[in-house]
Amino acid sequence: MDRYFWHLSKAQEEGQACVLCGANYRRMKIPSVEVGKVPETEAPVYACAEPCAERIAAEAESMAREMREAAAEMGAGWDTSASDQGELGEDGHFGSMLRDLRALVGTESLLAVTDDIDSLRFLLSITARHAEAAMIRARLLLARTMSGDG
Repeated sequence: MDRYFWHLSKAQEEGQACVLCGANYRRMKIPSVEVGKVPETEAPVYACAEPCAERIAAEAESMAREMREAAAEMGAGWDTSASDQGELGEDGHFGSMLRDLRALVGTESLLAVTDDIDSLRFLLSITARHAEAAMIRARLLLARTMSGDG
């Protein structure tokens, strides 16, 4: 698995606790599955098979769907049946761009008061994801308004 998890406890980094809920696998007999790695050491990390791994998989599927939709809009030739193809005023790319911008405002506030390195790394990863998504959507919307499609 190439997904990386940041801001983990020592037990989570060592594979002894769930990366999502923190359940201690030494104390409780909970089925777990490998869901990714620690960025610094490439050590495997685990999540409870139910419901945590399912939640991580659902988030990954949602993220992949968003990437496919953005790529299709950028002319990458990907077919998508998403309903995110609406007019400028609908809650398609415009609404998603506004949500990305709100996330950036929140991370800016947290970055201004955080001095913990792990927290900074986590916040910077969120900032990078939402900044890139907002940029792609803004360029797409700008292109639509310039061509008269929006």
